[in-house]
Amino acid sequence: MPSYALRTFGCQMNYSDSERVASWMEKIGFNVHQDEKSMPDLLIVNTCSVRQKSEDKAYGFMVNVKKKFPKTILVVTGCMVRQTGNRKNSKDKLLQHDIIDFVFRIEDTDKLSKLLEPNFPEHNFTSFGGGSLASYFQINPKVDNRFQVFVPIMQGCDKFCAFCIVPYTRGREISREIYEVVTECEKLVANGAKEITLLGQNVNSYRDGKGGEKCFAKLLLEIDKLHSKGLSRLRFTSPHPQDFTDDVIDALAKMKTSCPYIHLPLQHGSDSMLKKMARNYDTARFVEIVDKIRVKIPNITLATDIIVGFPGETEEEFMELCEFAKKIKFDFSYTAIYSPRENTPAAKLEKEFIPVRIKKDRFKAFDDIIKEIAWKKRAEIVGRNLEVLVEKSTQQDDGKFLNMGRSREFFEAWFSSSKPQLNEEVKVKITESHGYVLHGEMTEKEEIITDLKVL
Repeated sequence: MPSYALRTFGCQMNYSDSERVASWMEKIGFNVHQDEKSMPDLLIVNTCSVRQKSEDKAYGFMVNVKKKFPKTILVVTGCMVRQTGNRKNSKDKLLQHDIIDFVFRIEDTDKLSKLLEPNFPEHNFTSFGGGSLASYFQINPKVDNRFQVFVPIMQGCDKFCAFCIVPYTRGREISREIYEVVTECEKLVANGAKEITLLGQNVNSYRDGKGGEKCFAKLLLEIDKLHSKGLSRLRFTSPHPQDFTDDVIDALAKMKTSCPYIHLPLQHGSDSMLKKMARNYDTARFVEIVDKIRVKIPNITLATDIIVGFPGETEEEFMELCEFAKKIKFDFSYTAIYSPRENTPAAKLEKEFIPVRIKKDRFKAFDDIIKEIAWKKRAEIVGRNLEVLVEKSTQQDDGKFLNMGRSREFFEAWFSSSKPQLNEEVKVKITESHGYVLHGEMTEKEEIITDLKVL
């Protein structure tokens, strides 16, 4: 049988998409490629286009592959793709690069049989789909780590922020029906899932299927019922402040599987910048949301997204951002230098583009502020016990195992143990903090079992 491999760039949504693509490839009779010294018959590259650097990285990888392995069929999907097809039936600009054989939108995954037939005439394709987002969601993902899983609950975005390419690549918002999401979660928990992360471009604008009511809080509470069947943690990303309603906060406060960590993208701390970015809220509204969260969930860890150097950003507006970050006291920030994306409103503001040197200086200045706040808060955790779900466990020269995992607050923690703890949820007493990273010691097993039972 022909072989395939997948290379994924981008966010958790891209990795979740790749799990469904992998499942479909094996359904139509392709074997996953195992030999690291050679290339497969088919290579699928799942791309990200949130910034130009992401696109450049993916394309550079593809160029290198084709130079070394010119006979490998190269296929592209993900956020860089606009239209499914090959050079004969698609106008996607990616096909201007002759190294790429064809492209497909992620919702057209089940069209791969028809697309691949000309390249594999001797292969017996048994599954042909119609190509739609509904049929895409019906594909059972091939999960590499059955203990920590991703579940997409919607695709697309209706917000049309001035800087963002997502509505043009992923399309408008389409949500799965609530019973379908819950059913998938039930199967994953039955298969051993301890942590589920719900995914969507604007995850908290989720509706119960096409045209249904907004009901993200209801969905959270339904999935929380799986705690009795073994689910320990329920996370989600990424929400939008405009849709972070009181019922969502109330649900998080009473859920047994809720984690005291929220990633709430701010993008900027100046009202004039937020308006220019078309973010549909102001700093006062953001503060109101954060205050409500911290009242209901006092130990919450708060992360955010920030863009520095947006077109027209003045020094005064940048300082407003810095002061706002000091006020909120974020635990982490995914900070990015503005990168123009083709066809977005912000990309047309060329006359207002900020010089690269200034953007880099502002990035460093803001990053230093975040580090000072976040690292100080990490240091205050020393002496506390955290519940850590282990993601890596590597045996050292002395025979002990070095483990790394995330706490419920999403802190990265490292500790040693005499036995491997991979995929176990254990209690760790934090003894040191180094920047964003925590180090500690595992407590007695009996204490762990007792504590976890009352979650």
